[in-house]
Amino acid sequence: MRNINLHQLATFQVVAKYCSYVRAAEKLHFSQPAVSAQIHQLEESMGVKLFDRIGRRTHLTRAGEELYRYSNKIFALIDETLETMEALRSPHNGRLSVGADTTVGTYVIPNLLGKFHHLYPNVEITLEVVNRNYLVDAIINNQLDMAIMGKVPTEVPVFVAPFAPNELVLIAAPTHRLAGCTRVPFAELAREHFLMREVGSGTRAALEEVFQNAGLPLLVSMQVGNNSAIKQGVAAGLGIALISRVAIDIELETKRMVMLDVEGFPLMRQWRLVHLKEKNLSATAYAFKNFLLEHVERKWQGELSIEPEISA
Repeated sequence: MRNINLHQLATFQVVAKYCSYVRAAEKLHFSQPAVSAQIHQLEESMGVKLFDRIGRRTHLTRAGEELYRYSNKIFALIDETLETMEALRSPHNGRLSVGADTTVGTYVIPNLLGKFHHLYPNVEITLEVVNRNYLVDAIINNQLDMAIMGKVPTEVPVFVAPFAPNELVLIAAPTHRLAGCTRVPFAELAREHFLMREVGSGTRAALEEVFQNAGLPLLVSMQVGNNSAIKQGVAAGLGIALISRVAIDIELETKRMVMLDVEGFPLMRQWRLVHLKEKNLSATAYAFKNFLLEHVERKWQGELSIEPEISA
């Protein structure tokens, strides 16, 4: 019973459909004895009779009726399985799970996902926009097809390719004492209070690193969880902040804030495309990976130094 022969079951379906061994043999292009042998072997493996022959007519037994009902379900499920496997071989169907750190996931990736969706409208897309710590966990636990992030995880072997430059700039309210000043010494920043992202943020880590390397204290006036709150706080005069340049276009145009000219800034970082090195990408994920890398080549060639693949 554990080893149902699908060939025998398919033969049974045809006999059951026509209630005729002769018609089944014609449809299957088998000899009638071959069809009879298949049914006999199936009855032996099932341990029940599937057909009754009354006179010159063939009738399904109760067991035959039940098997016919279940065989239809079995072959319908097999067809569905094959269709799903076929879909997975095509990039035009399936699911895509992408992770991105907060800034690139808010200001850069949605536009690219929109363009990809236009090319592959039937793909179901999930975008997780979280800080680096959550992204690393998701990558390690194989919860994402790929991620766009700054600092590359070292906990597991990963494929890495450059995606886009990330220019981190200092911002302040237009009325701030350093607004409009040029070549401000870095030491002046030790007098300033900063609005900081949460622990786990790549931007926060970058700012902490430069202060630590300079041996200067970093004064924090407020910790907030997203760029929008950072910008609102800066505009309200609560302090200055380090933020990605891509996040402040509107604020600079409306003069709600300014960039500060300080020695050592902006900090140049880079976002990267990352996925588990041993991950078997689906056709859809592979298409999206190529789409992103083609975008890099078109948009950023000449603006960033293309690095070779990295394995961590």
